[in-house]
Parts: sequence; structure tokens; C-alpha cells
Amino acid sequence: MKFGEIGISKDNEREPISELIDYQGFCAGPKVQTQKKNTGGRTMDEVETPSAEEKTLYHSIEPKECLDKLSNGWAPWVLDVRLQTEHEIVALPFTDEVAPHRAVKIENVPKAGDILVYCKAGTRGKKACNRLIELGVDPDRLHNLDGGIMRWQKDVDPMMPRY
Repeated sequence: MKFGEIGISKDNEREPISELIDYQGFCAGPKVQTQKKNTGGRTMDEVETPSAEEKTLYHSIEPKECLDKLSNGWAPWVLDVRLQTEHEIVALPFTDEVAPHRAVKIENVPKAGDILVYCKAGTRGKKACNRLIELGVDPDRLHNLDGGIMRWQKDVDPMMPRY
């Protein structure tokens, strides 16, 4: 076996890299902007840039409102639309199913009852809700956790890991 060497030199005229790319936008996701605050070395939080013409058919639910409803007997079927690796880092303890937002299938959701959808920051949850509506799920059954698990951690359970 032979190894070769290549010479690499620094391009002094190139603009220095000072922050990570917007990976959601880079991967053709919705327009997002990174929050300009110290995130303590964790991955960047995402804030979706609202679109004036965007109208949601599903419900958006705040974490504290969700907790109140759960405490009063609300028992939705809970869908985590993050990757399995993200779910393994931190998850709501009452999650019923983990399916990435692009892989959500109608066969995986119950035919009746409310569905609570969550992701990291809320954007993939919105996409999953829209996908489920396209697949024929009644939008009145769908509830997207506003701000995702990051907002749940901030507003409800600060002891949860943050990534």
C-alpha cells in the first residue's frame, strides 16, 4: 500500500469563518436565523422567520399550556419527529413514536384522538403536521409543540439536557 501527500496552503485572501452555517437553510429547510446569544457551546437554536401568507390548519400549543392540559387528563398520542439519535439525548417521557419528519406515515398514527407533535425547535414539527394533513389526518387533531423540546426545557423542565 502506498500513501501520497498533498500540499495545502492557507488562502490569506479568503474571508475568515466566524460562525457555523445555517444547516436548516443549507439543506433547503425553511428560512431561519440564528439567535445572537451565547449558547454555551451547544448546537445553534433556530428561529423560524414567519411568512405573512403562511396559514396553519393545525393547533400550535405552548409548553406550559400543554403541561396544564396533560395534568387535566389530556392524553394525546405523542410523536417525536426528530432523529433517533436526538431522541436518545433527550425526549419527553410520554413519547409514543419516533419518526423523522420526512418519514412520517399515515400507518404510524392512530385513526382517532389528538396527536401532539414535537421536534427540537418547532420547525420540523410544523412540517410533520403539514405532511400528516396531506396524508389525510384531520388538522383539528394535530397539535405542534411551539418551540419544540428546547422550549419545553426552558419553560417547563430546566433539568432536561439541552443540545
